[in-house]
Amino acid sequence: MKVKISFLEALAPKDTTSSERFQKDYVSAIDLGKRITQQKLSSCGYELDTKTFFYDASDPLQAKEQAEKAVKDGAWLMIGPRRSNHYLLLVKGAQETPTVSLMASASEIDSLGGLHLSLSPSNPAMAKSAAKEIAQRLKSKKSKSFISVVSEDCISCKDFALAFEKQASILKFKKLADIKIISDDPETSNIVATIQELKPDFVLLPNYSRSSSHIMSAVQKSKYHPVFVGSDGWGDSKFGFIQNNDNIDQIKGFTVRGTPPVENGLNKLSFKKELASTELPASGPGLGILKTIDSTTEFLCQSKPKDTKAFTASFSKKGRKLFSAPWGVSVFNLKDGNLNFERSLQ
Repeated sequence: MKVKISFLEALAPKDTTSSERFQKDYVSAIDLGKRITQQKLSSCGYELDTKTFFYDASDPLQAKEQAEKAVKDGAWLMIGPRRSNHYLLLVKGAQETPTVSLMASASEIDSLGGLHLSLSPSNPAMAKSAAKEIAQRLKSKKSKSFISVVSEDCISCKDFALAFEKQASILKFKKLADIKIISDDPETSNIVATIQELKPDFVLLPNYSRSSSHIMSAVQKSKYHPVFVGSDGWGDSKFGFIQNNDNIDQIKGFTVRGTPPVENGLNKLSFKKELASTELPASGPGLGILKTIDSTTEFLCQSKPKDTKAFTASFSKKGRKLFSAPWGVSVFNLKDGNLNFERSLQ
């Protein structure tokens, strides 16, 4: 029996926020996952029939429109965008079809019900880890002050900032200023001036990697360099605008993510032994794709649904166990213009 799965992501060729290397990694992960699970699925009576839809990040409504098309095409399951605002739009186009995001972390996702899940911990969970981490790094300071710089057009960024500030209040951090930005290349003069004047111990910067690197680069040119704290939008040690960036090589900080490096995350895959002599995907989303295909295989072989209706009914009740946040929160350290994995927190 063919099981239709649609993969939807903001990775169109003209999208300046995503590289061609990222696109190839994404597609290769799908092919690898299908190849390794094919025999087991066949023994259970199933075959994965996948379709991939890439769209431009600047046109998030495509997530909803492509989801509606996938529903009409008979998709059993959709693997949705990594960005929270895109994923929430996708859900609106596929309300009765099971969906899984590879990285979406907005608090709102927890209230969507059993049909719509994410492999990422929620922003409150990651923000709590980030607050504890900065408290530990600045433990020698009796009082800890910070400035918040947040993208107004990013749902997950604002959501993370709000969750972090709740933890900051509990830990008695002092907030000195709140700066709102828009676009991937925001005006930085006010940000730099505020940092130089108020000299915070750290700057909360829970934005995507392009705007975050742009801001840190501007701060590096000034005299005072605070610690920077990021969310999963910063990217990782292989992908993103922060990694291997000489313009921020004097900046220190860390970011929290829902995925560890691929080699560390394989322990959550049932077919990890089969990957020992295989070229692995390099990105967090690539690891997430392997996990979703692995979990789909386990789910099909356990539940043995006869059609899409049975798949949906079973997914609503049992999907969360196989498709939710398997890796906890990972900390990546920023030093010398590179993000390096430090440890995972469960």
